[in-house]
Amino acid sequence: MDDSPLTILIVLGVSALAVSALIVLNRLIGGWQDVRFEDPSLPSRRLEEDVVGFHAGEGVVSADGLAALVMERGEARLGLVLARANRCVTRVVRPGEIARLDADGARFHIHFNDFTLPRVTIDLDDDAAQGWGDRMRRFVRQPGQQTSGEGHARAS
Repeated sequence: MDDSPLTILIVLGVSALAVSALIVLNRLIGGWQDVRFEDPSLPSRRLEEDVVGFHAGEGVVSADGLAALVMERGEARLGLVLARANRCVTRVVRPGEIARLDADGARFHIHFNDFTLPRVTIDLDDDAAQGWGDRMRRFVRQPGQQTSGEGHARAS
């Protein structure tokens, strides 16, 4: 094969075009559909699939459709599901695992002592904000409260 710079540029150009064509084709046939929650059914199903023993109860979806809160039946745990591109990130919150909860109207800033998910902002409808704000406050750590989250390192 010829090692001239022109040949190398042609090979690189054709390769870049081929990869770009595959990406466009994948996008056109629906290979990368960003997740959006229309109602709590998908987040509830994801929590039940991802978290052993979680039985979904009532849920609410954020105004932008990128986050959902699902209360477990019996209200022992709160499920949090976040849409990240074409995937869902699930997390179960136990009492005391929310380090701080700030409310600005129907916008909630949930702070965790976790470097992988330190803060989540959820905008709820005005109708749902009051009830779900009260529910989330039950999971906020009280002064002196110790948490024993499964699979989570203790915060220092």
